[in-house]
Amino acid sequence: MKTTVRAIFLAFVCCLLPAEEPVAILAHRCYSCHGSAKTAGLQLDSRETLLKGGKSGPSIHPGDPDKSLLIEAIRYQNPKLKMPPSGKLSDAEIALLADWVKDGAKYPDAPVQVAEYKIAPEQRAFWAYQPIKNPAAPAVKDAKWPKTNLDRFILAALEAKGMKPAVPADRRTLIRRASFDLTGLPPSPAEVEAFVADRSPDAFARVVDGLLASPHYGERWGRYWLDVARYSDDKLDSERDNPYPNAFRYRDWVIQAFNDDMPFDVFVKAQLAADHMPAAERGKYEPGLGFYALSPEFQDERVDATARGFLGLTVACAQCHDHKFDPIPTKDYYSMMGVFTSSHISEFPLVPEAEVKSWKDKKQRVDDQKQLIADFVKVQSDSLSAVLASRTADYMLGTDTSLDADTVERWKKYLAKTEKDHPFLNGWYASKSSKAALEFQTLVVAVNTEKNRIDEENKILLGLNPSRDALSQASLKSMERDRFVLWNEIYGSSGVVHYGDGKIDRFLGEAWKARLERMRADLKRLESDLPAQYPFLHVMADNDKPRDERIHLRGSQDTLGDVAPRRFLQILSTDGQKPFSEGSGRLDLANAIVSPANPLTARVIANRIWQHHFGQGLVRTPSNFGRQGDRPSHPELLDWLAQQLIDGRWSLKQLHREIMLSAAYQQSAAYNEAAFQSDPENRLLWRYNRRRLDAEALRDAVLAVAGDLDLSAGGPPVRMTEDFKRRTVYGFVSRRRLDGYLALFDFPNPNNTSEQRMETNVPLQRLFFMNSELMMREAEAFAARLKGSDTEKIQQAYELALGRPPLPLETKKALEFLKSGTWPQYAQALLSANEFSFVN
Repeated sequence: MKTTVRAIFLAFVCCLLPAEEPVAILAHRCYSCHGSAKTAGLQLDSRETLLKGGKSGPSIHPGDPDKSLLIEAIRYQNPKLKMPPSGKLSDAEIALLADWVKDGAKYPDAPVQVAEYKIAPEQRAFWAYQPIKNPAAPAVKDAKWPKTNLDRFILAALEAKGMKPAVPADRRTLIRRASFDLTGLPPSPAEVEAFVADRSPDAFARVVDGLLASPHYGERWGRYWLDVARYSDDKLDSERDNPYPNAFRYRDWVIQAFNDDMPFDVFVKAQLAADHMPAAERGKYEPGLGFYALSPEFQDERVDATARGFLGLTVACAQCHDHKFDPIPTKDYYSMMGVFTSSHISEFPLVPEAEVKSWKDKKQRVDDQKQLIADFVKVQSDSLSAVLASRTADYMLGTDTSLDADTVERWKKYLAKTEKDHPFLNGWYASKSSKAALEFQTLVVAVNTEKNRIDEENKILLGLNPSRDALSQASLKSMERDRFVLWNEIYGSSGVVHYGDGKIDRFLGEAWKARLERMRADLKRLESDLPAQYPFLHVMADNDKPRDERIHLRGSQDTLGDVAPRRFLQILSTDGQKPFSEGSGRLDLANAIVSPANPLTARVIANRIWQHHFGQGLVRTPSNFGRQGDRPSHPELLDWLAQQLIDGRWSLKQLHREIMLSAAYQQSAAYNEAAFQSDPENRLLWRYNRRRLDAEALRDAVLAVAGDLDLSAGGPPVRMTEDFKRRTVYGFVSRRRLDGYLALFDFPNPNNTSEQRMETNVPLQRLFFMNSELMMREAEAFAARLKGSDTEKIQQAYELALGRPPLPLETKKALEFLKSGTWPQYAQALLSANEFSFVN
């Protein structure tokens, strides 16, 4: 019955498809690797090349699909021959190709070609690629509510749904909101009272201007950009802590750029190509190159961070194939990647060249000596491991009294844990026989031989000094998983028979031991002569010979396709994708990104600014404006904001002011059931979104209210220990092991560009408020700040922590609590209140 149904289905499909459809399947699913590229020597774009085949012989036997390698491969019958590797063809496609081979594998008169990627009109019509329209503010019925033209866009959308905005926020709420928004810090009681008392029409405008002029503004908004820039104070290294010596200079530059209101188009260009900007200005902008120089050092990651961060596009999705949703061909991805493979990480010293040379010479002598010791120890360690492993059976049986005592204990400890991640000791545990021990010994020796052989082959494959990017994309040889696990448990750095530096000395002969001691003494002398490293900037520089990348077919650098000239994305190009000509192309790329002809850059940053004021962007996927991203809730408003930014010479402070002086921003967070039923996500902004403080603002606010916050700015990062009382933005951010507090409160992963913070609500967060050393210590400091009678202290506590006086009932309950509780306990309870952690 099943066979009959399938036959009818395939017959129906075959009737619908044109006669050349099998060849079209080959063209669209196979030619990228087996067209002109001839991967594995196989070309499939004509009947003659199919008959000739590749390294494995003819691809087809006309008339007999069951004997044809092509059909065997697409059926996934052979575990070593499954094509295409990206995923099995549909049953209908497989049946069509099999029937085609059975009928003689006829090709059309003209070869089927894979056409050059062309963007369809409907793709170009997508909203994100349309020019910024600068629409006029719409007419509204309630002419009294709007404070600015911005409000007219909000109100028009509400009125179209029969809805009204919320009432204005009270003045205490508004100044607290503005202070946290622009500086990440609570307003002082004096600032709150001054604003409450000031009834002049421009009172709030003066508050906003004062906050924008504060040095703490850059600390707040610079940190938002550092999320996008995936800023970290250490390198991506899974084995050890590996801090950058001067990463903080990029962080401080970003903060200062925001404080100085550096035009955003200049801010973008500085991070892409400061080294190509006018020489007189270069020193001002060079630190911005840390955007790439401090990245995880993968070229594909740099493409992704550039596209998502500046353009709101997921260009990296086109690495292995044309983008499935957006008009971004694979060639565009490699065009952009060529810009970064034509650049390299460098340093820009901040001291005279002679000082740099002197330090580098001394550092090189230290490094050479360390390597000399490491090589010596490795040779001795590997030799010792092989000797000890050759007596594995003796150590397992434990009957020979001449065995090394320490190694005997290691074997006992290793064998005592019977649950292994490999099956090779099952026979031993079952019998504990000498035969089983000898069999295991033979295997232990064999896996070490295999590991050494594979390591040598990979060295040949990679060449000398492979880059991190080469390592990430290389198809390296590897051991079978269980055999590698065994090797690691026996020979690895924590292995049974491994004795490394500091542990191998007792096995060395007198001459070898004396040699090692002399080398260590020399190293100590060289290190004592090495001063602290000179200051420098982490920057990018062009390669001596920039070059275009070739397309990596299916994402593999070992299978190369056509050349992809370095140029801008086709969908955003108005010059026919003119190739980049200035060095690596970073300056050309920067100019294209900030060009008035590119509608995305201004929209993306305007949306990011809006997002951090309202909790969500007008586009709720801030780094994805493509088809899989969100559609703007107010498209005309987004264009209006983008045009305001451009017309205002890319001033972000001016855009903040435009947003914050609107009636929409100054609404209360008051709940309205009818509005909620119509718009539960508040996309139309019928009220202000109540938001929780992020990790940095929460910690900074606790310290500020307790009177413990150190407001000194800039400089090297500090580990976030108990003694660290500076703003959180100056704490050490690690790619290897993120600080526990930051991780608990949803700080982004610095290994990737981050478009917005997640907001989790988990029990551990509440337990932090109850039990953490930070909260208990700062609660004591907070309590110590309070002066006067109990009632006066309660008044001060509320004004410091919440920006308002207590209600009579709150005072009453506080006094009742203090009859049995302590002031630090009360202070901790206030700091743990939702009202402290949230902004209305």
